[in-house]
Amino acid sequence: MRASPAAAALLGIAAIVFLGLSTSNYWAGLLTQGYTFALLALTADVLWGLTGILTFGSSAMFGIGAYAIGAFFVHGHFGAWTIPLAIPTAVAIAAAVSAAIGWFVFYIRGRIGQFYVTLVTLGLSVVFAQIAVYGGTLTGGSNGLSGFTVGGFEPRDWYWISATVLVVALAAAYMVSRSDFGVVLKAIKDHETRCRYLGLNTSLVKTLAFVACNAIAAIAGCLYALQTTVVAPSLVDFLLATNVLIWVTLGGKGTLFGPVLVAIAINVGSPTLNAMFPLYWQGILGLVFVVAVVALPQGVLPALLAVAARLWKPFGAFLRLRTTYDTALVQEGPRTASPAACAPQAAGAPSILEVQDVAKRYGAFAAIKSVSFGVRPGELVSIVGPNGAGKTSLIRCITDGLERSQGDVRVDGASIGAAPPERIVRLGVGRKFQGGSVFPGLSVGACILLASWKGRLPPLWRRTRAARVGSEAALVIRSLHLEGIWNELAGDVSHGQRQALELAMVLAMEPRLLLLDEPTAGLTKAERREVGAVLTQLVRNYDLAVVLIEHDFEFVKEISTRMLVLHDGRILADGSVLDVSSSELVRDVYLGRQLEATR
Repeated sequence: MRASPAAAALLGIAAIVFLGLSTSNYWAGLLTQGYTFALLALTADVLWGLTGILTFGSSAMFGIGAYAIGAFFVHGHFGAWTIPLAIPTAVAIAAAVSAAIGWFVFYIRGRIGQFYVTLVTLGLSVVFAQIAVYGGTLTGGSNGLSGFTVGGFEPRDWYWISATVLVVALAAAYMVSRSDFGVVLKAIKDHETRCRYLGLNTSLVKTLAFVACNAIAAIAGCLYALQTTVVAPSLVDFLLATNVLIWVTLGGKGTLFGPVLVAIAINVGSPTLNAMFPLYWQGILGLVFVVAVVALPQGVLPALLAVAARLWKPFGAFLRLRTTYDTALVQEGPRTASPAACAPQAAGAPSILEVQDVAKRYGAFAAIKSVSFGVRPGELVSIVGPNGAGKTSLIRCITDGLERSQGDVRVDGASIGAAPPERIVRLGVGRKFQGGSVFPGLSVGACILLASWKGRLPPLWRRTRAARVGSEAALVIRSLHLEGIWNELAGDVSHGQRQALELAMVLAMEPRLLLLDEPTAGLTKAERREVGAVLTQLVRNYDLAVVLIEHDFEFVKEISTRMLVLHDGRILADGSVLDVSSSELVRDVYLGRQLEATR
């Protein structure tokens, strides 16, 4: 069963060898073009299907590679011996352009959203097409570049070269997708914000993936130009960019093999279809695409694999095993042996969190108004208050340096300044969001594994078989019964299990300050008791400071060491559980009475 991917690869290589030996030069040429476009589809699938970056830039980089080769030989009049110099030059140009685009869309515009990345690359694709058409003698204008030769190569030579490059690229993409780095890519696709709060520099990862894939797209363009000796503006226009996304969609996003097979089939079959239906074949192809997307939204290859899994049960078990990224749980020793003696009352322990005069404004509306407080190790501070009091806005100000409108936040004495979340969590801050913020496409074990890396990027090829966590995370995993669903997809487990999983992920990073935004929302009474017991143990047995946002006043009374009441963006009360719970002013807040004295 484990040998199936290797057997499939050998079968594919055998098919390539058979086609290369048995077909005529005409068909060898068609297959060569099919392989180069399949390489382009592969890069688009890695970006879109694995990483979630929907980009129209792959075809532009394909065209840059092709035009660089064309300009090299047309204007430079070089011979075939310069190909080893021409291809790296073309790839370097595409990589440099991609790095500039990546810096702009992922670093500057990264906070706006993926939609703008798509728009930017779409606009750049149009710009590159216009440059190709109106580039004068450099690009050959609307006629493109032609008439150059790279003597010494026969059509069958280019067949073997393009087939070898495609097989190597496909094998490398498959290995990356099954590696630890592939887990990072899939996690970014599933929930980029959660990745940032696990310490991952997602802008860097996406830029690296963007540059690497576009460099390979440029290699495909180089091979196309060298094989056809014709470079036309159609290689960088919007139509090719759209076709690439169609190939990926039909083949199945994230499958790698599906888009490759579809790209080969369409490009090899296009001349025959054009001869049989010269006026209608593209319309027929468009209709097939629409029907396939409606009937098979996951793509053709996943549908075929699903049928095979139903017909042969061992194959279905194999697919499930490959999907969940199986890992084992290994508990390491405790980070600190902190007994109950480290309680906050013990002789003036320094604050690990200091919030000083923090405010948050949304235009003219002030969600937070000059809030100041501190939290010491061993404290469980519950922030309570009615809806709209500003509780979640306050957590955002603590965990993202760009959220505050004024004031300062210090973690262990160091100001967070304008630092992004991925830098703040490395100071020892862990944040749990409202609801279960997990990675639906990863297994429970893979989610824990990703968090256990504490923001460090893994190598491209390594695959870790064990998630090593400290005793705090192990306590949550075992107390909240996550071991029983370890190899289930996180998107398939219950709401309560997702809540527990996110808490375990945050603790796997071994934070010193834990910020929890309604960790028991939507849970049953029994589940709430289990979570409350776990939080009490974390505070009692480890040197951990916990800030908890919760609406259930009775729940927080049972587990808190201190309570802070937030009302209308201001701190209304800050004191012991007994003092706050018996306060007439606090009761007025929860009953909705007017508090003129506090306004």
